[in-house]
Amino acid sequence: MKFTPAITAVVLSLLAGCATYERQPLAPAAIERALTAPALADVKTAAAKLAHPLLPPIIIDGRDGFSPDEIAVMVVIVSPQLRALRAQRGVARAQVLQAGILPNPQLGYTVDKPRGNADPALINGKNLGLSWEVTSLLGQHDRIAGARATADALDLAIAWQEWTAAQDARLRAFRLLALRSRLPLLREAEHDYSEIAAASKLAADRGHRTLVELTAATEQWLAAQTARSTAEQDYAAERTALNLALGQSADTEVPLKPSAEFPEFPADLAAASLLDGIEKRRLDLVALGLGYESQEAGVRAAVKAQFPKIVLGFSRANDTSDVRTRSFGVTIDLPVFDRSQGAIAIAKATRQQLFDEYVARVAEARSTVGLILGKLAATRAQLQATAAALPQLEQLEASFAKALQTRNADVLAARDARSLLIGRRLEQDNLRQQLVELGVALEIATGRPLLNHRSAP
Repeated sequence: MKFTPAITAVVLSLLAGCATYERQPLAPAAIERALTAPALADVKTAAAKLAHPLLPPIIIDGRDGFSPDEIAVMVVIVSPQLRALRAQRGVARAQVLQAGILPNPQLGYTVDKPRGNADPALINGKNLGLSWEVTSLLGQHDRIAGARATADALDLAIAWQEWTAAQDARLRAFRLLALRSRLPLLREAEHDYSEIAAASKLAADRGHRTLVELTAATEQWLAAQTARSTAEQDYAAERTALNLALGQSADTEVPLKPSAEFPEFPADLAAASLLDGIEKRRLDLVALGLGYESQEAGVRAAVKAQFPKIVLGFSRANDTSDVRTRSFGVTIDLPVFDRSQGAIAIAKATRQQLFDEYVARVAEARSTVGLILGKLAATRAQLQATAAALPQLEQLEASFAKALQTRNADVLAARDARSLLIGRRLEQDNLRQQLVELGVALEIATGRPLLNHRSAP
């Protein structure tokens, strides 16, 4: 048993470096700790040190509420969904580690004990062998390159999803601000239409208005009620979605800066300039490109795997008569049936799939930019027409209000003029919000910030 202590020492030394199992159950206390939102001071510190390819660091004050841009950065820091997404990075880095690990050599030891022979000259026969597959070196570089490209692609994909989540939260903040300013107008319009409906009923009872006019006034009142109720439901839904992204309870009222202005676009929004370099600017497209490079490395590794496996072995032995030998052996796979043709076909098909997906995503991005620019032009034209009609409606409403003071105007006509003015202001507010939503969509489609904030006049 001459080799037994050495083998035992090797085995024990290898076992000493092994990982051990640690239980990590889904304990309620651990879940509650994970669900607890970080302290505002920690969020401020993280926001000021944020390192992101698309989101710049920002100083968060928070004393008078949060701006939409501050909300966007806060979501990236505290969102439970994004936290779970970032956990994938550990898996990708572990895959890079695994790709660089070579297969273990094989150590064998056997003992032959003579039996049924009383010859005292016989001894135990022993054989100690060591072998290793040397062809595992062929594809190691490609496996490591592929795993690294996959990990880098995942980093960019996560950064892209962080940015889209930030844009979504930013947009929800703008919607909440718009709804806050719109709800008083909607309630005022509902109140005016209710008075018009009541006055129309009184006039119809006296024979001064027809049943058709009364029905129209009542329908306008019901429509105003529906518009106000829909806006209140939209506000609750937007608040709940924003609270979920921020890790807050559904009924929390996130303080938003009431002085936050709707952003505006730069003067020149040409399709050519927006599309220039979009494949290198949009992180999701860059991530797809890295994924393609990873699969390219996979194809190379699959092609190299055609090479027959070669196992080198060395052994030292003695038989029962104490004849000692040292031997060298080579084991080679004969590629009669399996020549990695299946693995190569799968790798090439996957590469083609990624290529087609990349081309389709680029085409979609370019088409989306053109579509949004068309909608922007139409919305801007509507907004200009609405703004141009406002002065005339304001003058008309002021004239009726002045005439009412001297009782030289019909009350219903005056209220109609006022309701028409409120309706046009609501239309203007809706169009402004549409511009912001289209702007955020254009930022996502082009992969770069475009909206600029302006100070209140």
